[in-house]
Amino acid sequence: MLITGPDWGVTLSIELQPHGTANLAYHAPLGSVEKRFHIRSLEAWDALVDDAVRRAQGLKVQHAHLLATSCTTGWLDWFHGELWLLPDSLVRMRGGFVDTVVNSISPAEREHDATTVIGYDPTTVLQAHHTNRVIPLDRIAHAGLHRGLTTSGLAVTMTDGTRHKLLWLSSEPARRVLTDRLLPVLGSRLTT
Repeated sequence: MLITGPDWGVTLSIELQPHGTANLAYHAPLGSVEKRFHIRSLEAWDALVDDAVRRAQGLKVQHAHLLATSCTTGWLDWFHGELWLLPDSLVRMRGGFVDTVVNSISPAEREHDATTVIGYDPTTVLQAHHTNRVIPLDRIAHAGLHRGLTTSGLAVTMTDGTRHKLLWLSSEPARRVLTDRLLPVLGSRLTT
């Protein structure tokens, strides 16, 4: 089934296979974001369709660069998450306990793919967990990057006075990519 809305940036397609697998895809000119779900009941199918339609209303399919998988929002935030650089913002999405343990056990040098096409809805990201962050680049008043022996980070002050702290393992490429990307945008408002 194909579903579209008058002001949506995507077209939603949902297909239920006879063996109970649902294929969900958000299509946009830039590419598609696909997910699979195992459906065990009619109620689960209804919930999946309702959630997919609700999410499609604010979803943007765009290029993103994964900067770190060990990102936290401060020294008291023990759960690692992903830090993504999008064309207009930085997005931190909390991971789980297993992600944190894996990053802590094997903090090897990492290189992430240059860009990936992702489906992004800022409202959904922020509602998913209180430590998730959406930081619009055009609202950054000042940002400071620092590199430590084991941990690097970014401290951001927004134009409205809000402050954010993001930390990640120094073996991640985040600092290098952020310096390259933020310097042309922020100029003297970025300290390294």
